[in-house]
Amino acid sequence: MYRISVIEGDGIGPHIVGLALGLLRRLGDLYGFGLEFIDAPAGDAVKARVGEALPKDSLRAISGSDACLKGPVGETARDVIVYLRQRLDLYANIRPFKTYRGIRSHWSDVDFVIVRENTEDVYKSVEDVGGDHGVAMLIITRRATERIARTAFEMALSRRRKVTVIHKGNVVRSYQFFRDICYEVASSYKDVAVDEMYVDNAAYQMILNPQQFDVLLTPNMFGDILSDEAAGIVGTIGVAGSANIGDSFGLFEPVHGSAPTLNPAYANPTAQLLASKMMLEWLGRTRDDVNVLRAAAALEKALEEVLDTGKVLTPDLGGSSTASTFVNAVIGKIAEAYGKG
Repeated sequence: MYRISVIEGDGIGPHIVGLALGLLRRLGDLYGFGLEFIDAPAGDAVKARVGEALPKDSLRAISGSDACLKGPVGETARDVIVYLRQRLDLYANIRPFKTYRGIRSHWSDVDFVIVRENTEDVYKSVEDVGGDHGVAMLIITRRATERIARTAFEMALSRRRKVTVIHKGNVVRSYQFFRDICYEVASSYKDVAVDEMYVDNAAYQMILNPQQFDVLLTPNMFGDILSDEAAGIVGTIGVAGSANIGDSFGLFEPVHGSAPTLNPAYANPTAQLLASKMMLEWLGRTRDDVNVLRAAAALEKALEEVLDTGKVLTPDLGGSSTASTFVNAVIGKIAEAYGKG
């Protein structure tokens, strides 16, 4: 039995998270593993109700769980996800991007992942703001850089064996330090090709030829910015799931926001489902649970089939289906494949 803490979030969050939980229950029934979902309220609505965005009871629930599945939150993101990344030392932010045949994009055959350091850089929030100034300290340490670099190179071993280090070392010496440490780590991975790009050129190259990338290894802020550009490359941020992983805990969420003006019934649940798939992969890998790994693979395959076919799509993807209709189509594909063995 796996204990999963759940942050429903704001806006479309409660609806798409609820649908994801239903799908996860179905996977557990089919593949023979148990999931216990533990509510961990956090976000804008929670702050309005109790005065803080991440109550202590929610933090305790998250800390005591095996993993956390999070929906999008609104204006309190800094108080929720940024805080949790640092409090739980979730140093690796993994953001995959892939094109699907059923989703309109200017590109095809794109498949890369941004591996973003998640705890340092200017997001460390060591700041001073006065009436006439604003100062933020850019922090890059050897320890944090080595471990995110190892994460990227280990991931490359199971992909196309290429890592591109993103930095701005020609202007900022701290980013040159990041680059140099990444190359030190690269020396232990002789089977992985490594190159580097200044972040401005990487943004340009992503538009010009995104197929050239496999694993992009980035400091915190650059990875955050390039992720939204990457979402545009693959057609929509609605298909971007992500993982925040530390040495012993993982939190999984969509990259997109809470979309407060959107009717939740017609929200795109794809990113939330992909985050759920990444959670299952992480649980299966870290707990050596073959059944959970099989469920993750089944979810990914079914989701790809629904997206590639393009017959059941939400309005943002050019269709007219509701979120629940979309998720039911994915569940149908899962059940069909399971029935065939």
